[in-house]
Amino acid sequence: MKFINKYKEHIIINPLMRGGIVPEDVQAQLCQEGWLGVGYSLCHDCLEGRSSLVSKPPVKNFLGNVAEFFGGDEAEHTFGCRGAQFAVMKTVGDYCKEEDLEPVIVVDPNSHYSTNIAAEMAGLRVVEPPHTGYPEYKVTAEAFEDKIEEVGRPALVAVTHADPYFGNIAPVEEIGKICEERDIPYMVNAAYTAGVAPVNLKKMKAQFLTVSAHKSMSSLAPLGYVITTYEWSKKIFATSKSKAEWTGRIFGKKLPNLFGCSIGGVPVISSMLSFDYVKERVKHWDEELSKINSFVDRLEEIGDGDIMLLGERPKRHHLLHFETPVFWDISQKHKRRGFFLAEHMIKRKIVGLHKGLSKHIKLSVYGLTQEEIERVLEAFREAVKLREKLN
Repeated sequence: MKFINKYKEHIIINPLMRGGIVPEDVQAQLCQEGWLGVGYSLCHDCLEGRSSLVSKPPVKNFLGNVAEFFGGDEAEHTFGCRGAQFAVMKTVGDYCKEEDLEPVIVVDPNSHYSTNIAAEMAGLRVVEPPHTGYPEYKVTAEAFEDKIEEVGRPALVAVTHADPYFGNIAPVEEIGKICEERDIPYMVNAAYTAGVAPVNLKKMKAQFLTVSAHKSMSSLAPLGYVITTYEWSKKIFATSKSKAEWTGRIFGKKLPNLFGCSIGGVPVISSMLSFDYVKERVKHWDEELSKINSFVDRLEEIGDGDIMLLGERPKRHHLLHFETPVFWDISQKHKRRGFFLAEHMIKRKIVGLHKGLSKHIKLSVYGLTQEEIERVLEAFREAVKLREKLN
Protein backbone atom coordinates (compact mmCIF):
# COMPACT_ATOMS: atom_id res chain seq x y z
CA MET A 1 0.00 0.00 0.00
CA LYS A 2 1.29 3.46 -0.91
CA PHE A 3 0.27 6.80 0.56
CA ILE A 4 1.27 10.03 -1.16
CA ASN A 5 1.12 13.53 0.29
CA LYS A 6 -0.78 15.16 -2.55
CA TYR A 7 -0.18 18.61 -1.06
CA LYS A 8 3.61 18.29 -1.02
CA GLU A 9 4.16 21.05 -3.60
CA HIS A 10 1.38 23.34 -2.35
CA ILE A 11 1.68 26.66 -0.52
CA ILE A 12 0.44 25.98 3.02
CA ILE A 13 -1.66 28.73 4.62
CA ASN A 14 -3.04 26.75 7.57
CA PRO A 15 -2.15 28.77 10.71
CA LEU A 16 -1.65 25.55 12.68
CA MET A 17 1.14 24.59 10.30
CA ARG A 18 3.03 27.71 9.19
CA GLY A 19 5.28 27.90 12.26
CA GLY A 20 5.92 24.16 12.27
CA ILE A 21 7.24 23.65 8.74
CA VAL A 22 10.51 21.75 8.98
CA PRO A 23 13.40 23.33 7.02
CA GLU A 24 14.38 21.40 3.91
CA ASP A 25 17.93 20.79 5.10
CA VAL A 26 16.60 19.31 8.33
CA GLN A 27 14.23 17.08 6.37
CA ALA A 28 17.23 15.86 4.38
CA GLN A 29 19.27 15.21 7.54
CA LEU A 30 16.47 13.18 9.10
CA CYS A 31 16.51 10.90 6.06
CA GLN A 32 20.25 10.81 5.38
CA GLU A 33 21.33 10.28 8.99
CA GLY A 34 18.95 7.39 9.61
CA TRP A 35 16.60 8.91 12.17
CA LEU A 36 13.45 7.68 10.40
CA GLY A 37 14.20 3.95 10.59
CA VAL A 38 12.82 3.17 14.05
CA GLY A 39 10.32 4.68 16.45
CA TYR A 40 12.68 5.08 19.42
CA SER A 41 15.55 6.36 17.31
CA LEU A 42 17.19 8.49 20.01
CA CYS A 43 17.07 5.77 22.67
CA HIS A 44 19.88 3.45 21.50
CA ASP A 45 22.30 4.91 24.06
CA CYS A 46 19.81 5.58 26.86
CA LEU A 47 21.46 4.68 30.17
CA GLU A 48 19.03 6.11 32.72
CA GLY A 49 15.62 5.09 31.42
CA ARG A 50 14.40 8.56 30.52
CA SER A 51 14.71 10.22 27.13
CA SER A 52 15.37 13.67 28.60
CA LEU A 53 18.55 12.31 30.24
CA VAL A 54 20.02 10.91 27.01
CA SER A 55 23.47 12.36 26.18
CA LYS A 56 24.00 10.71 22.77
CA PRO A 57 22.43 12.60 21.02
CA PRO A 58 22.68 15.43 23.58
CA VAL A 59 19.00 15.71 24.56
CA LYS A 60 19.80 16.70 28.15
CA ASN A 61 21.98 19.64 27.06
CA PHE A 62 19.46 20.61 24.40
CA LEU A 63 16.66 20.90 26.96
CA GLY A 64 18.89 23.23 28.96
CA ASN A 65 19.28 25.37 25.84
CA VAL A 66 15.52 25.38 25.28
CA ALA A 67 14.94 26.56 28.86
CA GLU A 68 17.52 29.34 28.47
CA PHE A 69 16.14 30.45 25.09
CA PHE A 70 12.68 30.94 26.58
CA GLY A 71 13.91 32.62 29.76
CA GLY A 72 13.39 29.66 32.09
CA ASP A 73 15.56 27.53 34.33
CA GLU A 74 14.43 23.98 33.52
CA ALA A 75 12.65 22.32 30.58
CA GLU A 76 11.30 18.91 29.64
CA HIS A 77 9.90 17.72 26.35
CA THR A 78 6.33 16.46 26.33
CA PHE A 79 3.68 14.70 24.24
CA GLY A 80 2.63 17.92 22.54
CA CYS A 81 1.70 21.17 24.24
CA ARG A 82 -1.33 19.49 25.81
CA GLY A 83 1.07 17.16 27.64
CA ALA A 84 2.90 20.22 28.92
CA GLN A 85 -0.35 21.79 30.10
CA PHE A 86 -1.44 18.60 31.81
CA ALA A 87 1.87 18.51 33.70
CA VAL A 88 1.21 22.05 34.95
CA MET A 89 -2.39 21.32 35.89
CA LYS A 90 -1.49 18.10 37.72
CA THR A 91 1.23 19.97 39.62
CA VAL A 92 -1.16 22.76 40.57
CA GLY A 93 -3.83 20.25 41.56
CA ASP A 94 -1.39 18.59 43.96
CA TYR A 95 -0.28 22.02 45.21
CA CYS A 96 -3.91 22.87 46.07
CA LYS A 97 -4.14 19.81 48.29
CA GLU A 98 -0.85 20.61 50.04
CA GLU A 99 -1.77 24.24 50.70
CA ASP A 100 -5.50 23.60 51.30
CA LEU A 101 -6.45 25.91 48.42
CA GLU A 102 -9.66 25.82 46.40
CA PRO A 103 -8.99 23.97 43.11
CA VAL A 104 -10.06 26.93 40.97
CA ILE A 105 -8.07 28.43 38.10
CA VAL A 106 -8.65 31.56 36.03
CA VAL A 107 -8.32 30.90 32.29
CA ASP A 108 -8.69 33.34 29.41
CA PRO A 109 -11.93 33.04 27.38
CA ASN A 110 -9.98 32.46 24.13
CA SER A 111 -8.05 29.49 25.49
CA HIS A 112 -7.37 26.40 23.41
CA TYR A 113 -9.67 23.54 24.40
CA SER A 114 -6.66 21.51 25.58
CA THR A 115 -6.13 23.97 28.45
CA ASN A 116 -9.61 23.31 29.75
CA ILE A 117 -9.39 19.55 29.21
CA ALA A 118 -6.09 19.42 31.10
CA ALA A 119 -7.71 21.31 33.98
CA GLU A 120 -10.66 18.93 33.96
CA MET A 121 -8.34 15.91 34.06
CA ALA A 122 -6.56 17.40 37.07
CA GLY A 123 -9.79 18.10 38.95
CA LEU A 124 -9.55 21.88 38.62
CA ARG A 125 -12.56 24.15 38.12
CA VAL A 126 -12.17 26.76 35.40
CA VAL A 127 -13.52 30.31 35.57
CA GLU A 128 -13.14 32.92 32.84
CA PRO A 129 -13.01 36.72 32.66
CA PRO A 130 -14.94 38.18 29.69
CA HIS A 131 -13.31 39.39 26.48
CA THR A 132 -14.31 42.63 24.75
CA GLY A 133 -16.62 40.95 22.22
CA TYR A 134 -17.12 41.55 18.50
CA PRO A 135 -15.10 42.45 16.48
CA GLU A 136 -11.85 42.42 18.49
CA TYR A 137 -12.48 39.77 21.19
CA LYS A 138 -9.56 41.12 23.22
CA VAL A 139 -8.49 39.88 26.64
CA THR A 140 -7.64 42.62 29.12
CA ALA A 141 -5.55 42.67 32.28
CA GLU A 142 -8.35 44.59 34.03
CA ALA A 143 -10.85 41.78 33.38
CA PHE A 144 -8.36 39.27 34.76
CA GLU A 145 -7.79 41.36 37.86
CA ASP A 146 -11.54 41.63 38.48
CA LYS A 147 -12.01 37.87 38.11
CA ILE A 148 -9.05 37.11 40.40
CA GLU A 149 -10.50 39.41 43.07
CA GLU A 150 -13.86 37.72 42.67
CA VAL A 151 -12.31 34.26 43.19
CA GLY A 152 -10.08 35.37 46.06
CA ARG A 153 -6.89 33.41 45.52
CA PRO A 154 -7.04 31.03 42.56
CA ALA A 155 -4.63 28.12 42.44
CA LEU A 156 -3.42 29.21 38.98
CA VAL A 157 -3.89 31.83 36.33
CA ALA A 158 -3.51 30.48 32.79
CA VAL A 159 -3.30 32.77 29.77
CA THR A 160 -3.01 31.94 26.07
CA HIS A 161 -0.27 34.17 24.65
CA ALA A 162 -1.70 34.18 21.10
CA ASP A 163 -5.14 32.66 21.00
CA PRO A 164 -6.10 30.06 18.36
CA TYR A 165 -9.29 31.83 17.25
CA PHE A 166 -8.29 35.41 16.45
CA GLY A 167 -4.53 35.50 16.92
CA ASN A 168 -4.79 38.19 19.58
CA ILE A 169 -1.78 38.71 21.83
CA ALA A 170 -2.85 38.73 25.48
CA PRO A 171 -1.35 41.28 27.89
CA VAL A 172 0.77 38.58 29.48
CA GLU A 173 3.25 40.87 31.23
CA GLU A 174 0.51 42.98 32.85
CA ILE A 175 -1.31 39.85 34.02
CA GLY A 176 2.01 38.51 35.27
CA LYS A 177 2.44 41.58 37.49
CA ILE A 178 -1.04 41.05 38.93
CA CYS A 179 -0.19 37.44 39.75
CA GLU A 180 3.20 38.38 41.19
CA GLU A 181 1.63 40.92 43.56
CA ARG A 182 -0.80 38.27 44.82
CA ASP A 183 1.66 35.34 44.82
CA ILE A 184 -0.49 33.33 42.40
CA PRO A 185 1.15 30.71 40.16
CA TYR A 186 0.99 31.81 36.53
CA MET A 187 1.10 29.79 33.30
CA VAL A 188 1.42 31.19 29.77
CA ASN A 189 0.44 28.90 26.92
CA ALA A 190 2.75 29.99 24.09
CA ALA A 191 1.80 27.22 21.65
CA TYR A 192 1.36 29.70 18.79
CA THR A 193 4.20 32.08 19.62
CA ALA A 194 7.24 30.38 21.19
CA GLY A 195 9.56 29.82 18.25
CA VAL A 196 8.11 32.40 15.87
CA ALA A 197 8.08 35.50 18.12
CA PRO A 198 10.24 36.59 21.07
CA VAL A 199 8.97 34.83 24.22
CA ASN A 200 10.52 35.07 27.69
CA LEU A 201 9.07 33.41 30.78
CA LYS A 202 10.81 35.72 33.24
CA LYS A 203 9.70 38.91 31.45
CA MET A 204 6.15 37.61 31.64
CA LYS A 205 6.68 36.92 35.38
CA ALA A 206 5.35 33.42 34.77
CA GLN A 207 6.26 30.20 36.54
CA PHE A 208 5.22 27.95 33.66
CA LEU A 209 5.53 28.25 29.89
CA THR A 210 3.96 25.63 27.61
CA VAL A 211 5.15 25.31 24.02
CA SER A 212 4.10 23.44 20.89
CA ALA A 213 7.17 22.51 18.85
CA HIS A 214 5.16 21.24 15.88
CA LYS A 215 3.12 24.48 15.75
CA SER A 216 5.87 27.02 16.29
CA MET A 217 9.34 25.44 16.41
CA SER A 218 9.70 23.85 12.94
CA SER A 219 9.41 20.35 14.35
CA LEU A 220 7.57 17.14 13.66
CA ALA A 221 4.52 16.23 15.74
CA PRO A 222 3.73 15.44 18.42
CA LEU A 223 6.13 17.45 20.52
CA GLY A 224 5.87 20.13 23.18
CA TYR A 225 7.94 21.63 25.96
CA VAL A 226 7.17 22.76 29.47
CA ILE A 227 9.57 25.38 30.82
CA THR A 228 9.61 26.47 34.44
CA THR A 229 11.63 28.04 37.26
CA TYR A 230 14.03 26.26 39.61
CA GLU A 231 11.51 26.52 42.45
CA TRP A 232 8.62 24.92 40.57
CA SER A 233 10.82 22.39 38.76
CA LYS A 234 11.09 20.47 42.03
CA LYS A 235 7.32 19.95 41.94
CA ILE A 236 6.49 19.56 38.25
CA PHE A 237 9.57 17.39 37.54
CA ALA A 238 9.44 15.41 40.76
CA THR A 239 10.54 11.81 40.22
CA SER A 240 8.50 8.74 41.04
CA LYS A 241 8.21 7.60 44.67
CA SER A 242 6.29 4.47 43.74
CA LYS A 243 7.35 1.02 44.93
CA ALA A 244 5.56 -2.04 43.60
CA GLU A 245 4.01 -4.09 46.41
CA TRP A 246 5.06 -7.62 45.36
CA THR A 247 8.18 -7.14 43.20
CA GLY A 248 9.54 -4.16 45.09
CA ARG A 249 10.26 -2.40 41.81
CA ILE A 250 10.98 1.33 41.92
CA PHE A 251 11.02 3.87 39.08
CA GLY A 252 13.21 6.58 40.52
CA LYS A 253 14.16 8.36 37.26
CA LYS A 254 10.61 8.54 35.88
CA LEU A 255 8.51 11.74 35.96
CA PRO A 256 4.88 10.97 36.87
CA ASN A 257 3.59 14.34 35.61
CA LEU A 258 5.05 13.50 32.17
CA PHE A 259 3.77 9.90 32.18
CA GLY A 260 7.17 8.63 33.26
CA CYS A 261 9.16 9.28 30.10
CA SER A 262 8.33 11.41 27.09
CA ILE A 263 8.84 11.02 23.33
CA GLY A 264 11.98 9.10 22.39
CA GLY A 265 12.01 9.46 18.64
CA VAL A 266 12.17 11.61 15.55
CA PRO A 267 10.07 14.58 16.81
CA VAL A 268 12.78 15.44 19.36
CA ILE A 269 15.55 14.95 16.80
CA SER A 270 13.76 17.24 14.33
CA SER A 271 13.45 19.93 17.00
CA MET A 272 17.12 19.64 17.90
CA LEU A 273 18.15 19.97 14.25
CA SER A 274 15.80 22.95 13.67
CA PHE A 275 16.74 24.85 16.82
CA ASP A 276 19.40 27.14 15.30
CA TYR A 277 16.99 27.98 12.48
CA VAL A 278 14.27 28.82 15.01
CA LYS A 279 16.58 31.03 17.09
CA GLU A 280 17.53 33.00 13.98
CA ARG A 281 14.03 33.49 12.58
CA VAL A 282 12.71 34.92 15.84
CA LYS A 283 15.05 37.87 15.25
CA HIS A 284 13.05 38.73 12.11
CA TRP A 285 9.61 38.77 13.72
CA ASP A 286 9.07 42.49 13.06
CA GLU A 287 9.68 41.92 9.35
CA GLU A 288 7.12 39.13 9.34
CA LEU A 289 4.56 41.34 11.10
CA SER A 290 5.04 44.03 8.46
CA LYS A 291 4.27 41.50 5.72
CA ILE A 292 1.30 40.14 7.64
CA ASN A 293 -0.31 43.54 8.20
CA SER A 294 0.24 44.48 4.57
CA PHE A 295 -1.48 41.25 3.54
CA VAL A 296 -4.46 42.08 5.77
CA ASP A 297 -4.88 45.49 4.14
CA ARG A 298 -4.65 44.10 0.63
CA LEU A 299 -7.06 41.20 1.23
CA GLU A 300 -9.63 43.57 2.70
CA GLU A 301 -9.25 45.79 -0.37
CA ILE A 302 -9.98 42.80 -2.60
CA GLY A 303 -13.18 42.16 -0.65
CA ASP A 304 -14.29 45.79 -1.04
CA GLY A 305 -15.97 45.80 2.37
CA ASP A 306 -17.03 42.16 2.33
CA ILE A 307 -13.81 40.78 3.83
CA MET A 308 -13.01 42.06 7.32
CA LEU A 309 -10.36 41.09 9.85
CA LEU A 310 -11.59 40.02 13.27
CA GLY A 311 -9.38 40.47 16.30
CA GLU A 312 -7.00 43.24 17.24
CA ARG A 313 -5.41 45.73 14.85
CA PRO A 314 -2.63 46.03 13.92
CA LYS A 315 -1.85 42.34 13.97
CA ARG A 316 0.78 41.18 16.44
CA HIS A 317 0.56 37.53 15.43
CA HIS A 318 0.39 35.58 12.18
CA LEU A 319 -2.96 33.82 12.72
CA LEU A 320 -5.58 35.75 10.73
CA HIS A 321 -9.34 35.37 11.11
CA PHE A 322 -11.54 37.08 8.53
CA GLU A 323 -15.28 37.55 8.36
CA THR A 324 -16.08 36.87 4.68
CA PRO A 325 -19.71 37.57 3.64
CA VAL A 326 -18.56 37.69 0.01
CA PHE A 327 -17.64 34.01 0.09
CA TRP A 328 -20.79 33.14 2.04
CA ASP A 329 -22.87 34.77 -0.71
CA ILE A 330 -21.03 32.76 -3.36
CA SER A 331 -21.50 29.53 -1.42
CA GLN A 332 -25.29 29.96 -1.52
CA LYS A 333 -25.25 29.71 -5.31
CA HIS A 334 -22.18 27.61 -6.01
CA LYS A 335 -22.75 23.91 -6.75
CA ARG A 336 -20.03 23.00 -4.20
CA ARG A 337 -21.64 25.20 -1.53
CA GLY A 338 -19.25 25.99 1.33
CA PHE A 339 -16.57 23.70 -0.07
CA PHE A 340 -16.00 25.89 -3.12
CA LEU A 341 -13.43 28.21 -1.54
CA ALA A 342 -11.00 25.59 -0.18
CA GLU A 343 -11.29 23.67 -3.45
CA HIS A 344 -10.72 26.84 -5.49
CA MET A 345 -7.49 27.45 -3.57
CA ILE A 346 -6.32 23.82 -3.83
CA LYS A 347 -6.71 23.97 -7.63
CA ARG A 348 -4.19 26.82 -7.48
CA LYS A 349 -1.86 24.74 -5.28
CA ILE A 350 -2.70 26.61 -2.08
CA VAL A 351 -3.88 24.47 0.82
CA GLY A 352 -4.97 25.15 4.38
CA LEU A 353 -8.43 26.73 4.42
CA HIS A 354 -10.93 24.70 6.38
CA LYS A 355 -13.07 22.73 3.93
CA GLY A 356 -16.75 23.56 4.08
CA LEU A 357 -16.38 27.01 5.66
CA SER A 358 -16.99 30.25 3.79
CA LYS A 359 -18.60 32.69 6.24
CA HIS A 360 -15.34 32.91 8.22
CA ILE A 361 -11.83 31.84 7.25
CA LYS A 362 -8.57 31.47 9.17
CA LEU A 363 -5.18 31.52 7.50
CA SER A 364 -1.54 32.54 7.86
CA VAL A 365 1.12 33.85 5.49
CA TYR A 366 3.93 33.62 8.05
CA GLY A 367 7.22 32.67 6.42
CA LEU A 368 5.93 32.95 2.84
CA THR A 369 7.97 34.78 0.23
CA GLN A 370 6.51 37.89 -1.35
CA GLU A 371 5.98 35.92 -4.55
CA GLU A 372 3.99 33.28 -2.65
CA ILE A 373 1.92 35.99 -0.94
CA GLU A 374 1.08 37.46 -4.34
CA ARG A 375 -0.11 34.04 -5.50
CA VAL A 376 -2.38 33.76 -2.46
CA LEU A 377 -3.82 37.24 -3.02
CA GLU A 378 -4.43 36.54 -6.70
CA ALA A 379 -6.26 33.32 -5.83
CA PHE A 380 -8.54 35.23 -3.45
CA ARG A 381 -9.07 37.91 -6.10
CA GLU A 382 -10.25 35.26 -8.54
CA ALA A 383 -12.53 33.76 -5.89
CA VAL A 384 -14.22 37.13 -5.24
CA LYS A 385 -14.92 37.50 -8.98
CA LEU A 386 -17.04 34.33 -8.86
CA ARG A 387 -19.83 36.38 -7.31
CA GLU A 388 -20.27 38.33 -10.53
CA LYS A 389 -20.30 35.14 -12.60
CA LEU A 390 -22.94 33.50 -10.43
CA ASN A 391 -25.30 36.52 -10.33
